[in-house]
Amino acid sequence: MKDLSLMTWKEIKEVNKKDSVVFVVMAPIEEHGWCLPLATDIIEGENWSRGAMEMIEKNSRIKCYYLPTFPVAAASVNTFYGSVHFSMRTTFEVAYEILDSVRHMGFESIVIIASHADPDHQIAVIKAVRKINRKYGICAIAPMGSIFEGTGVEPTEDIKELEKDYSNDFHAGWIETSSMLDIDDNNVRSGFNKLPDSNITDKDMISKRKQLAAMGEYGHIGLPRIATKEIGHDLNRNCIESISEAVIKFYNRAEYKKYDNYFLYKILPLHIGFLKIFGKVKRGKVGE
Repeated sequence: MKDLSLMTWKEIKEVNKKDSVVFVVMAPIEEHGWCLPLATDIIEGENWSRGAMEMIEKNSRIKCYYLPTFPVAAASVNTFYGSVHFSMRTTFEVAYEILDSVRHMGFESIVIIASHADPDHQIAVIKAVRKINRKYGICAIAPMGSIFEGTGVEPTEDIKELEKDYSNDFHAGWIETSSMLDIDDNNVRSGFNKLPDSNITDKDMISKRKQLAAMGEYGHIGLPRIATKEIGHDLNRNCIESISEAVIKFYNRAEYKKYDNYFLYKILPLHIGFLKIFGKVKRGKVGE
């Protein structure tokens, strides 16, 4: 795998574009509770992408390239220190311009790893992918929305049991804390296993007011206290394998559509952020 930004324009010109895939990570700088850094989604996206590229190159003839991460993302909660969010419209436009630039270089397979599960972000990125695919024919995919919804390689039995027992873990809870413990436990603050549980239903997650209520003074939604490095290893491995499968299927243009089927994209009210009157990022007064 190679970083496109460290190559010359002549070197990029000489790349066999048909046998190549370009990875692009788009994720926010945002609060992740008391125990995780602002760059959590970026760190995860880069880790998953790197692991997937290694797996893809080992198991296929595909050559992988990547760009530096773009810290641009849409999100729904902006009332904590550290969060740098963009509107859905801005996120869509940045994603589209990136895709258009890479496709203009001649690359025929581009993958956006939108490693931030907020529907605002996923919808904006997927909308950009659909626009670029209409312009050039199928050349891009953003599989993370579908992977976050459960599409992909079957998880371990232990993970299935945890997802069944502790399903409402949406932000900086046991899932992300475990993932970060596995990637680099130096990034996880001590005391995560003493933080209180924060619960919310899938339905209530649609309401920003209810999200904030669940986050309280801590900023997480879920159960960081049960996180372990071992759980994180299984979660990260599953994500890497799912991305790898999605990319290889997309490269071959066969059986990839399940990774291009984000269910929440079909819910029209979630697209409201594209309307000018609603599309501005509302940065409320930062809570103490």
